[in-house]
Amino acid sequence: MKPNLVFDIGVHVGDDAAHYLHSGYNVVGVEANPFLAAQCARRFENEIRNGRMILINAGVLKEPGQFSFYRNLLDDSWSSFVPQRGKKKGEWETMSVLCVTTKQLIAEHGVPYFMKVDIEGADFQVLHTLVTAIAPAYISLELNCEDPIIESLIELGFNSFKFVDGETYWPTTPIFDHEIGWRILRKAGRLFPPIRSAIGDLPQRLRPKSEWNPVGRFSPGDYQFTSYSSGPFGEQAAGSWMPPSAALRWFDIFKENLRRARARDAMWFDVHARHSSTRQ
Repeated sequence: MKPNLVFDIGVHVGDDAAHYLHSGYNVVGVEANPFLAAQCARRFENEIRNGRMILINAGVLKEPGQFSFYRNLLDDSWSSFVPQRGKKKGEWETMSVLCVTTKQLIAEHGVPYFMKVDIEGADFQVLHTLVTAIAPAYISLELNCEDPIIESLIELGFNSFKFVDGETYWPTTPIFDHEIGWRILRKAGRLFPPIRSAIGDLPQRLRPKSEWNPVGRFSPGDYQFTSYSSGPFGEQAAGSWMPPSAALRWFDIFKENLRRARARDAMWFDVHARHSSTRQ
């Protein structure tokens, strides 16, 4: 493993890559959208010239080759290899994009310390060619309710997990409409501000709803994250590490809450995982 190397799979506009570079890491960035890749090549011209960043215009899927990529013309963050994602709102163009596998990336560039994956519904495919022997120390992926991402990470030897809100980077879920007890507590806090203040002062594990998050995004180093950032990673990510059994239980409850709220596609949560071989 290369302790100073990060893979940024799904570079988008480069805000995560900028954070990793700021933190002292070298970055291998992979972006399928040729327009965004060209934009990032200009943004990171100096880092690429100095050898701190390698930028690859390609997709990362379960097998190599040319595949259809659906570039959304209304919002580039919706562009995807998954048709229903890329075709949101009905305005898109289809292009053929070269794709590689995670195994190929690691064979060429080495095992990264951390690998961020955010490729709009195709995240699970990144795990397909990964094996325990070449797993990074830390990884994060965007969750969805269809793919067995947690189970696959466990099979790969990851044994510690955190779940964070992709908007705030806090490990707290919203109060769903069917959670009557939490709704009553929220209303009491709004009617009586001292109650709200007291709840906000409790340890994070005792206030597991986003209603009582501090203002702004979680940033332990006061880094100015943007709305396109994935936030802190590894030990810096908010929350306490869960063992596999607790992580599976957390995600089952979360999916059930989404099902009851009919909000399966309305929330962005990432899973952060630490490999069992990682020294604490």
